[in-house]
Amino acid sequence: MNDQVEKQAVLVVDDTPTNIQVLMETLKNDYRIVAAVNGERALQLAISDPPPDIILLDIMMPEMDGYEVCARLKADTKTRDIPIIFITAMSEAEDETKGLELGAVDYITKPISPPVVLARVKSHLELKQAREILKNQNVILEQRVEERTKEVLELQRVEFDLRAAKEKVENELNIAAQIQKSILPSSFPPYPDRNEFELHAFMQPARYIGGDFYDFFFIDDNTLALVMADVSDKGVPAALFMMVSRTLINSLAVDNQSPAVVLEKANNIMCQNNDSGMFVTVFLAFYDVLKGKLTATNGGHSASLIIDPDGVSREWATTHGPALGFMEELKYKEETVDLDVGQTLFLYTDGVTEALSPDKELFGLDKLRELLKRSHDLKLDKLCSDIEASLSEFQQGQQFDDITMLALKRNL
Repeated sequence: MNDQVEKQAVLVVDDTPTNIQVLMETLKNDYRIVAAVNGERALQLAISDPPPDIILLDIMMPEMDGYEVCARLKADTKTRDIPIIFITAMSEAEDETKGLELGAVDYITKPISPPVVLARVKSHLELKQAREILKNQNVILEQRVEERTKEVLELQRVEFDLRAAKEKVENELNIAAQIQKSILPSSFPPYPDRNEFELHAFMQPARYIGGDFYDFFFIDDNTLALVMADVSDKGVPAALFMMVSRTLINSLAVDNQSPAVVLEKANNIMCQNNDSGMFVTVFLAFYDVLKGKLTATNGGHSASLIIDPDGVSREWATTHGPALGFMEELKYKEETVDLDVGQTLFLYTDGVTEALSPDKELFGLDKLRELLKRSHDLKLDKLCSDIEASLSEFQQGQQFDDITMLALKRNL
């Protein structure tokens, strides 16, 4: 680590001096170490200036155990974003579940393995940094994507070599899935004070983490941006590219430009240093909630469906340009339509229409439209859950691609 750069701080909390010494010896070359021998002292150090960047927390301590310390840290706005890794001899699944539910990001079991500790601390500090970058909506990420992908893939290889047990790998992926899920809006109804429309969205990755994503956000008082996208490939690389794509489109859209301009600028940035050759299909629409006007640009994505009050649907806004990430300086067209009261805009990824039965039969657009007609009078959350249930039955539980949907209905 460069001596010119201030080292990141690790707070080690353990009532056993021997354990503290082992962790300090393991981490001292790369990090600044602060130690506490009880929960009360740990809470004091956590709110110091500057606060620790990560906390390694023992569970079994007198007076105040690690669970209570974790709960208090997560309840305090000053400390709730600090990653907590439990260091414990407890190995039962329910013990790990309790810690994760309280807000911990990981578990390291005793006896302590220095390579595992170093890998975990580095991994979670990088995840924390990545989340902060996303929160600040930094759109100049193309150089970091390649570096971050290589680092994460290398960390996964190291983790696999150090911890061959399948259960531990699944635990890491579950944490990644939780982080990815937290990035997407998931509270419905999202705008309970806006009665002009009804909105619901759903995403079910084929694996622990996926490359599909949806998004929606107001770019001014009465213009709602709607995003549906599908990244090529699956797994960790697709999930990283998904997070960058989502942040980039969100950041450009808030400038209140047209959907076509947003995709043109996003495409140019994604093409830079895209050595992985990954790309993303994007359907971006701006919806005037007062007038019911939809303006959309489709970058290589499936066409949307507009559903009439009687359940009859038609395709709208087919491709206006290629997927993003192929070639710079491409131009995209856009299309407008007035959504009537009672009509619904339905967006989806190809994981819906290209779902496969055990006999290799495609679910297809016709089945989707029949299902939409049969369920058109349902609330949108029930509509999406019915489609998901039908797809699960059709595939008999063998989901091969991410399934993502977004529905917007005009009420006024």
